[in-house]
Amino acid sequence: MNLRGKIRRLIVFVVLVSAIVSVGQAQSSLGFYHLNDQFNVSGFNPAFLSSQKNFTVSIFPLAGMDLALNNGGVIKDVTTSFFSGNQSVNELRGVFTSLEQGLFLVNYESNLLNLGYYSHFGSFNFRIKENVIMMTDLKGNLSDFLTSSAFNNLVIGPTQLFAAEAMHYREYSLGYGKEIIKNKLTVGVRAKLYYGKSFLSSEVSGRIIERSGAVYLQVSGPMRLSIPANPMIINGNLKDIGISNNFNIGSYLSNAGNIGTGLDLGIKYEISPELELSASVVDLGKINWKKNIHTLIFKDEFQFSAHQVRLTVDQNGVPILTKLNSKPLVDTISFKLNVDESAFSKALPTYLYFGLKYQLNSKLSFGLVDRYIKLKGLSQNSISLTPNYELNKKFVFSIGYSSIGISHFNVPMAILYKWEGGQSYLGTDNVLSILLPSYKDFSGISFGTCFFLFNHRSKYKKQLEYLPFYKEKRSRSVTDNGLIFNSYPNS
Repeated sequence: MNLRGKIRRLIVFVVLVSAIVSVGQAQSSLGFYHLNDQFNVSGFNPAFLSSQKNFTVSIFPLAGMDLALNNGGVIKDVTTSFFSGNQSVNELRGVFTSLEQGLFLVNYESNLLNLGYYSHFGSFNFRIKENVIMMTDLKGNLSDFLTSSAFNNLVIGPTQLFAAEAMHYREYSLGYGKEIIKNKLTVGVRAKLYYGKSFLSSEVSGRIIERSGAVYLQVSGPMRLSIPANPMIINGNLKDIGISNNFNIGSYLSNAGNIGTGLDLGIKYEISPELELSASVVDLGKINWKKNIHTLIFKDEFQFSAHQVRLTVDQNGVPILTKLNSKPLVDTISFKLNVDESAFSKALPTYLYFGLKYQLNSKLSFGLVDRYIKLKGLSQNSISLTPNYELNKKFVFSIGYSSIGISHFNVPMAILYKWEGGQSYLGTDNVLSILLPSYKDFSGISFGTCFFLFNHRSKYKKQLEYLPFYKEKRSRSVTDNGLIFNSYPNS
């Protein structure tokens, strides 16, 4: 398959997956939330910026990456088959509709640049970040009736929203955190500028109705697209989505025509020396989509034949629709639609965080965090409880329990390693997915490294307790190649 053919299939794949997967929410790891020394933790709450070092710098690919997904084996198999060109649209639909569980997601975040500066005026941070998310909620009685051979009866009348959202955007942001009341109250704010690259949003809804003895599937609502494609509409029916003739990857990544703005707000309050409360709202903003706009407007109905379904009434007088064969009804359904190329604005998924941290002693703390994602038709809640243990001055370890949406048993784990000139972190949303390869539930990985530039180093060795008024200087030695290093004289 040539490059143009692969790109064309990629565009169709994005649209297809967004329109047929079960239930998914974009999530990033909660395991690091209460590790305030981690240099990217301000992504949860800008008030956490007050913990950063004097001058921090990190550049892609070390600046921090997060990848979260579930049903990884399904994603791998479908992607491989799709790009080989050996799998039809109906076969792809069959893979996703056969998933045993509802949760399905892909979420990727990557920091391209991270610069931090701390002073007595407060903490500043500049960040460039790439975001790719997919959020869908297409699971319901109507969708099961249309796609599953095991779901044969349906109560007619109720409306189901086929909500889906997928987007790729770049973020430029400037954050600021400041301790307002010493040892009590810290506040933070982050101003954001978004550049949207591609977007899909479905507000299409459907329902089964009966009229004059006939049964219809009625659909209405828009599916908004901002992708470099040319939808092929024949007699009002969508036949294909072809790649634009002038498409190239450089123009796609540098696309600056879809601009948006946003804001993060956060606080951190110490109730007592042992108990800390934190709260924040992240990505309170929207993107104005103006380029490559194709809004598919559905407002049509499809009549089922008498060979496909039968309408009956149960003992309570409720109308029931029954399938007459095992063939998925979705394979025979088609709708007419219109295309609108007007610009539109769309709010980003907004994240609300609430956290509590209890410091049991100098080494051990316990953290609780609740995260609520607010988006029409796709709202979801997650909660995490983690003990955090400082093994020594260099290592901090965290492991616990989290419930992520409808995935109720996950074991997040996080490791933070600190040294004089920087730090590295590594974590996973669910360590079970690593220990048990056959585990098919939620999984994810997070990692990153930063460096502390111009870090001040003490010219004295660590002071001895039995010599409180004596400080021994470090000595400086020069090697044969001219490099200088610190050494300690023999005592």
